[in-house]
Amino acid sequence: MEISTKSSMGELVISDEVLSSIAVNAAKDVDGVSSFHSGPVDVVTTIKKGSLKVLSPVRIIPEGEDINISIYINLSPGKKFQEVATQVQNSVKESVQNMTGKLVKKVNVIVAGIDFEEPDGSQEPCETED
Repeated sequence: MEISTKSSMGELVISDEVLSSIAVNAAKDVDGVSSFHSGPVDVVTTIKKGSLKVLSPVRIIPEGEDINISIYINLSPGKKFQEVATQVQNSVKESVQNMTGKLVKKVNVIVAGIDFEEPDGSQEPCETED
């Protein structure tokens, strides 16, 4: 889906990739978001759009003149789900509306997982024998 606006001077088309990029950059700045998840694979979307677009962590769903956005995130350990999700909703909505001029009706934040820090495997265990 693309968002297009026509005026007397011409037509403006905003692609889904641009909207996804705006949403990801807005969410990336929220404390507690550690990474993004591609979300569940939707067979219908895969067939219609091609497999590469399914890998995006953002889904754009136009609803008339408005936009609904779903974004799949992974949290940092120790962060509160509700606080981070609310901040992501506000940040994504504000950024997309400011940059596109389109009303964002809803932002769904799906917490797909928690990114725990993996122990550093480069350290060798200490040997106590001489």
